[in-house]
Amino acid sequence: VSFDHLYRAIIQCFVIMLSGYVAGRVGLVTPTQSAGIGTFVSKFCLPALLFKNMCELNFSQVNWMFLVGILIAKTSMFILVGLVTLLVKRPLNLGYVGIFGIFATQSNDFALGYPIVQALYGKTRPEFLEYLYLIAPISLVLLNPVGFILMEIHKHHSVNDDSKKSDRSFKMAVIHVLKGVILNPIVFMTVIGVIGNFIFSGTVPIIIDDILTVLGDAYNASALFYLGLSMVGKIR
Repeated sequence: VSFDHLYRAIIQCFVIMLSGYVAGRVGLVTPTQSAGIGTFVSKFCLPALLFKNMCELNFSQVNWMFLVGILIAKTSMFILVGLVTLLVKRPLNLGYVGIFGIFATQSNDFALGYPIVQALYGKTRPEFLEYLYLIAPISLVLLNPVGFILMEIHKHHSVNDDSKKSDRSFKMAVIHVLKGVILNPIVFMTVIGVIGNFIFSGTVPIIIDDILTVLGDAYNASALFYLGLSMVGKIR
């Protein structure tokens, strides 16, 4: 493990994020342009990166017990934060349980995680990078929906009207949460990438690979820059 490379990776992330923040702060990038960058990152770059890496992933070399350990750790943290929130927060508020649980377990595995893991283990344990693409869906598929549903339960009980209309709106909200999970670019492209892995036998056709590589290579810098942009007006 080279900590010299780690410091360089942290400085790299910080400088690019700071550049985005300054650009947004002084008006070089407008809110509309910022939204466009966000769309480019989330709808094009990240899906391309995920699809390419999932197609090329060798599942026979994956340590599934390691992933189970990550799942248990994140789930335990989610439950612990939820229990502490239930004990501390008065009056009882399931919405806070859900949102604090998400805050405690959600991580930026790609924009921040990838360059740091690459700096630490890129040469000694390059397979560690592949786990980032398998770890990210854990929160998005299993934990975040629980948090969102808890928030919807609180919202449902906060409404005085307990009529059938209220019950119907709650069911629609739950369906909306589940639909959001299924259509989330990370979850969707992970599933499509696994299917592509079997179809292409672990090797993406060269024409498709060239396109995915260009889009995937644009992800890191764009995502970090956009992260800095999104902080404008939120720092107190």
